Amino acid sequence: MKTKQEQFLLAIARIEKFSPAPMILARAMKLLRDPQSDVDSIAQLVRRDPSLVADIIRCANSVYYGGGDAAQSIEGAVQKIGFRETISLLNVAVSRVTASQDLRSYGISADDFWAESLFNGLFLRNLAIASGTVDSDEAYTVGLLRFIGRLAINQVISDLGGGLFWQGKESIAEWERQSVGFVQSEAGAILLAKWQFPREMVQAIAGQETPTQLPEPNWLAEALGFASVLFPQGLGLPMHVALTESQPISKFSSEFIRKSGLTPAKVEALIATTREDHERIRQNFA
Repeated sequence: MKTKQEQFLLAIARIEKFSPAPMILARAMKLLRDPQSDVDSIAQLVRRDPSLVADIIRCANSVYYGGGDAAQSIEGAVQKIGFRETISLLNVAVSRVTASQDLRSYGISADDFWAESLFNGLFLRNLAIASGTVDSDEAYTVGLLRFIGRLAINQVISDLGGGLFWQGKESIAEWERQSVGFVQSEAGAILLAKWQFPREMVQAIAGQETPTQLPEPNWLAEALGFASVLFPQGLGLPMHVALTESQPISKFSSEFIRKSGLTPAKVEALIATTREDHERIRQNFA
């Protein structure tokens, strides 16, 4: 009989192969760091996955991007909305692919999984823009993929015959550790490393629960930890409802706010902006 660790590795391998989309996004993040990259390079990369091509063309032609002459190809879509906006769209499209299935063991529907992932991505992007600390596109990606490790844990439980369900009586992390012996941040970091995301992003996912224990400072990990204070898991609410229930400002991490050059009032404004962005994007990708 396979051990939980062996089941874990098998689940990681299975998820790694289920779609080329995350690997395409990882390569896109490298293009973002390359000053020689241009619209042709991102178009050629996206063309490897027909579903991503269709999503980006459709969204580029939507009212969200001003309508106008419809792009007929991925090259036309990229030319229409630009290099960086294409990467933003690619982020959303990839997150939709990775959150396309119900997480039955968590009691989380695919729609709630994507809603929570998207909210985290948008919030981290807005934090990065406001603080000027890191590239906002990288922050967006880290937030969107924050809970990707849940896929592996859900798959492990399924492979073991199922029957394990988070009931909301303890934190999700505690339930994960008790059920399979590891937490989603560990699983997510392994997936991102296999997909060849930049090292800082892999470390951010790995250290999101304990950012101060990382060997070197990582603002992205600290931002994920900050988001978890504002929007804690385990409230016993549907995820799309829980996202509207941010915690009082007294519970914010004052040190993170100070280091990022923010104020409690600015954070409240960022939360409001994130909710507006979240609704617009969900409508655009419905």
